[in-house]
Amino acid sequence: MTESAVVSAAISDWVEAGKPAPTVEVVASVALEAMRRVGLRPADLDAVISTTSAMPFGHPTFLTTPAQHMGHRLAGKMGSNGLQVFNVSGACASAAAAFSIADSMIKSGKAKKVLVVGYDNSPRGFYFSFNSYLDTDMTIGYPLKVVGAVNPSYWAMWARRRAYEMGKPVEDIKELMAIIKEELSKNGALNPHARYKRVFTVKEVMESPIVDDPLHLYMISAVSSGAGAVLLADMDTARRLTDKPVRVAASAVGGPLHNEPSPRLTYFATAGGRRAGKPFYEWRRPIEDAYRQAGMGAEDLDFAEVHDTSAFHVINWIDQIMGWEREETDRLIRGREFGRGGKFPINASGGTTSFGEAVYAQALMEVYEIFTQLRGEAGERQIRKEIKVGMATAYGAYGSYGAIILERAW
Repeated sequence: MTESAVVSAAISDWVEAGKPAPTVEVVASVALEAMRRVGLRPADLDAVISTTSAMPFGHPTFLTTPAQHMGHRLAGKMGSNGLQVFNVSGACASAAAAFSIADSMIKSGKAKKVLVVGYDNSPRGFYFSFNSYLDTDMTIGYPLKVVGAVNPSYWAMWARRRAYEMGKPVEDIKELMAIIKEELSKNGALNPHARYKRVFTVKEVMESPIVDDPLHLYMISAVSSGAGAVLLADMDTARRLTDKPVRVAASAVGGPLHNEPSPRLTYFATAGGRRAGKPFYEWRRPIEDAYRQAGMGAEDLDFAEVHDTSAFHVINWIDQIMGWEREETDRLIRGREFGRGGKFPINASGGTTSFGEAVYAQALMEVYEIFTQLRGEAGERQIRKEIKVGMATAYGAYGSYGAIILERAW
């Protein structure tokens, strides 16, 4: 099987969401920048894979054809002729799925150079709760339909459930989340692309308003606008384009489990001391698949970029990536060993908490950071130890998941 590698990556600055933006121009700008860095033109590509959305980008309708054909619009804008073009949707894990398709195309020999792009400009505030005419089985939007609450409500229930199963007070997990926010904001303050470039102290986090106990306002990520582009090539081509190719050791995509809704109200609310043997196993499955593809385990990872729409998600991702007892995760966090100078750095980029979430581009931001860190090009936020292998993870609505492992190849 042909090896694939990331040869270049570029992202825009993440900015406030909900404002009118020249969508295709923003995507084209980062795409052309990624190609320019390795001396390629649109005519040199074999395929473009774009994330795509039914969310309204400044359009009054729920289902928008222009947003669903972003790849084709980009290819036309760049002046490409006859490219293979794909549009991929998987909610917040869309970019991870698009990346996996590009990786598969190269490893199968179907393409030699593939550009993956993603962009999002979500509406401000909570995602709207109404349904489109296609969703006749849903009387109201997904989070409200399944759980009866917006996202932070079931994240809070999830956090409380974890504390309950561990026999700990809710204040314990609240403190962990405040530590996470402080550490990640230190990284974000050093990232020129991050939207929030300031440090939030534990005290500030704990004094911010409670949204859904135990989640305070500063523990929850905002929505943002941003774009990313990642260029993949077969390894022979990659070595001609750059002296620092980053091998794609694995790219896995997950899905929902039968009869298990993504927000588990039945699990969150169950009393009587029941503890799931592998809670939220669908989060773990693509990680295990990625380990199998790479011939690696958690012990081989040096750092990770995880999708942290709340500080609690960092806790869960460490649980899932490491596959150890939850107490080990708590010790790692309390010892601040997930910082850039720690045993297992998490979100050296600053994470979603520093960027805000640009839904359809978020995983490309993670890949960009891992690529940049592995090449030693992260500047002030460079991880303070030798690193060779990193993982990116993503999750999205309706049971969309992704896990990517990247490795130095020089």
